[in-house]
Amino acid sequence: MPERTRNPAARRAAIQRQLLLDGSVAVETLSREFGVSVATIRRDLTVLDEEGEIRRTHGGAISKAPRGADQAFALREKVDPGAKRAIARKALELFEADQTLFMNDGSTILALARELVATGMPFTVATPGINVATTLAENPEIETYLLGGRVRHRILGTSGDFTERMLRAFNGDVAFIAAEGFSPSQGLTYSYESDAKIARLMMEQSLTTVVLATARKLGQRDRITAIPAEAVDMLVTDCNDAELIDGFSNLGVTVVVADVASADSSNVQAIAANSRF
Repeated sequence: MPERTRNPAARRAAIQRQLLLDGSVAVETLSREFGVSVATIRRDLTVLDEEGEIRRTHGGAISKAPRGADQAFALREKVDPGAKRAIARKALELFEADQTLFMNDGSTILALARELVATGMPFTVATPGINVATTLAENPEIETYLLGGRVRHRILGTSGDFTERMLRAFNGDVAFIAAEGFSPSQGLTYSYESDAKIARLMMEQSLTTVVLATARKLGQRDRITAIPAEAVDMLVTDCNDAELIDGFSNLGVTVVVADVASADSSNVQAIAANSRF
């Protein structure tokens, strides 16, 4: 019997990782996946609930209920969740252990953070995203730096002079950046200059710049251009529009298309089995 199945602590850690990825779990499903009784899973969920890690529901459990700005962010997370997960999992292929990474904020970046935590691999990450940093902290192998600055309630991120000065202190290997829109003509665009400036600094301070964007964001533009499209090294997306993809490819951007169906059907049990924490 695998260690994570017979060891209650390991099994509960795996349940927490599944909650990080899915937001909810079912008793019957967990019982089948871990090969233990329904009663055992119920005891696990009761312990996690008493420790304040989860919230029990009829037949399973959910992540702690979001409040305040978390609730507004949770609404954005519900848009194209399968695409965001597929993009995040595809982006994992670009990682090498012990790299220094930049990650800005947003629901697609948070999806990447969750996948990164599940790998158990060591990294150094600098981010202005408060919920991104909190998620990364679940993996003790990840050295997480929350870029200090003014907290922006709307996006659960920091910005301003303090944020920018701290960001300039890091020399990144890869910058993973999301935006309001990304088009061949207007590049990476944002509603606010503070977001645009952080994206520009991440590009300047890293060796490789990777944009993560769902099909919904491609071809769109917002008020402020942060980075011209030709300055981006790679785009990871779920978009299958050949004409739009060619627009980026013609500018020298490497386009990697994630398979949403494959990501949705992948087994969370495999992620837990490969985790080292």
